[in-house]
Amino acid sequence: MDAAVGAVVTALLLAGVARPGFPLLRDWVATPTPPLSDAALGLGESAARAVPQDVAVVWATRALQAVGLPVWPLTGVLTAVFCIWLAVAAGALVRRVLPGDAAAGLSGLWLRLPAVVGAVWNPFVVERLLQGHWSVLAGTAAVMSMPVLLASSGALGGAPGRRRVAAACAALAAAGLTPTGWVLAVVAAAVSLVSGGAGGGDSAGDSAGPAARPGRRVCAALALVATAVVTALPWLLATALAPAGTGTAPTAGTGVSAFAARAEPGIGTFGSVVALGGIWNSEAVPPSRSTWWAAVALVLLLVVWAVAARGVWRARRDPVVRATVPLAVGTWLLVAAAATGPGLAALETVVAAVPGAGLLRDTQKFVALALPATVLALAFAARELAGRIRPAGAGLLLTAVAVAAVPDAPRALWDQLRPVTYGQDWEQVARIVDGRPGDLLVLPAGSFRSTPLWAGGAAVLDPAPRLLDTRVLVPGDLVVGGAAGDDAAAVPGEGDRARRATAALLRGDDPSVLAGLGVRWVLDERTSAGPRGRAARTLAGTPPESTTTRFTGSELVLHELAAPNGPGGADARWEATAEPAAPASARGWVLAAHALWLLTLALAVAVASVSTATTTARRDAYAAGGPVSRPGR
Repeated sequence: MDAAVGAVVTALLLAGVARPGFPLLRDWVATPTPPLSDAALGLGESAARAVPQDVAVVWATRALQAVGLPVWPLTGVLTAVFCIWLAVAAGALVRRVLPGDAAAGLSGLWLRLPAVVGAVWNPFVVERLLQGHWSVLAGTAAVMSMPVLLASSGALGGAPGRRRVAAACAALAAAGLTPTGWVLAVVAAAVSLVSGGAGGGDSAGDSAGPAARPGRRVCAALALVATAVVTALPWLLATALAPAGTGTAPTAGTGVSAFAARAEPGIGTFGSVVALGGIWNSEAVPPSRSTWWAAVALVLLLVVWAVAARGVWRARRDPVVRATVPLAVGTWLLVAAAATGPGLAALETVVAAVPGAGLLRDTQKFVALALPATVLALAFAARELAGRIRPAGAGLLLTAVAVAAVPDAPRALWDQLRPVTYGQDWEQVARIVDGRPGDLLVLPAGSFRSTPLWAGGAAVLDPAPRLLDTRVLVPGDLVVGGAAGDDAAAVPGEGDRARRATAALLRGDDPSVLAGLGVRWVLDERTSAGPRGRAARTLAGTPPESTTTRFTGSELVLHELAAPNGPGGADARWEATAEPAAPASARGWVLAAHALWLLTLALAVAVASVSTATTTARRDAYAAGGPVSRPGR
């Protein structure tokens, strides 16, 4: 039933994605033919933030095309799966802490209902969807799953224990779809293991002696460490093998400040993160969270915590409670502190000094670590109220409180998540540039696009690198805080050559300057708003034959610059002078790491599934009075 409830909530939230077309909103960019480019592998100029996600999407797209299935539902279906996983994990979490109350028939369903609904319908999930961070939900679901699977010594023994460890490894591997999800899952797994081995009560029971418990936990830890290493290999190798300078923004401190958690109206930064909100981008916030209603929702949530306090205190020795509530409190304090002056300064120092620490800039994403505790608070509050009113009344009342945190979530997601159909202009341009040497520069300048053709004019990440099979130079600069106004902050990206080429184009430099930087194509996305500077002077050409307009459409105009002097045709001359692509050996190593990650995920899922089937068969045989076979006996 938890899966059915999760499916209903997911359908309400993601109804917009079910419309035909490719999701395109801010960082959520789906395309019909994503190329297996250096950028997708994390070997381009930008940091490997979407690794192994981009390669996984490329492989899945090609598999769907090979069997004749449509590609457009791909990322929407994956997002729905992650949301339902989140709901099911929340139900399992409640059953682990309230085994008698929450597992007993219809009354148990009512007590779990607020937790299952609140796990998906909350400010964190909604705001991350509006920001386009669909794949981070895999990490969030893994965070919800780890206490269920690992926060118990007894739960790690025998065949059920092997199943739980395998399931935890599978959750970790799935969370590794992005580096952010990997970090979230690793933190949750470590805290759950430590909490389960710290003594105290164990709601699951433990038939093994105390001496056996450390051995179980060590074996589980080794399996998880191995999985974590394999899962991180795609982006670790990509970062190590990428061209020099990749992943290094010119001013890391600016990014730290711009990505800090944001205070919502009337509740401050700390109140915002306690309420599971506070995302840095004010444009990715439902309207209700930008008004006085945010304060009302926080008060309702604090009432829930007050009602649940007695139950939480009584269960304080439960490993699951130890693995969730202290982690939530620590997360709230650290995320809020990171938005203060001293916190920003400390984080800037870390990001500047430690390679890869840029993952920590967006501190609000770590609010996902507080979601399991919030879910438990809803369940404990429902159980307390069930002693005074019927379980159905308690469950419905607490579910209403959970929904009230973002009452306009379905409408906000429906209005902004508008799938698009890419025009014929993109196909025409792709026929010209795909697979040919020389880099492509885009107009208007910047990494994001705002056009009435897409998402109602909302900012979207330029889909050109995921539509065209050529190297697209993208500086990766990001304007935080809405449109580029007085209160907006510009966060520089890592694309140094792209930045120099864009600056030359906006200055109206001679086409030979761009050609010297390896730029062969300039693609003007003419319906998009943004800076174009004096690019028209460059593209006019002096002499005129230095540039050629290769395609003109209602949406796109493609210009080709004259090839540098040298022997052979234009392609041969560009091949000789263009910036080299990633070495074949680097691509091979990174692709192998992706394959190993995918194999690890599949193997962990298979082991968990087989163990579950075996345990179920033995339980059924025992219930029927038949023989139960045991290995070695």
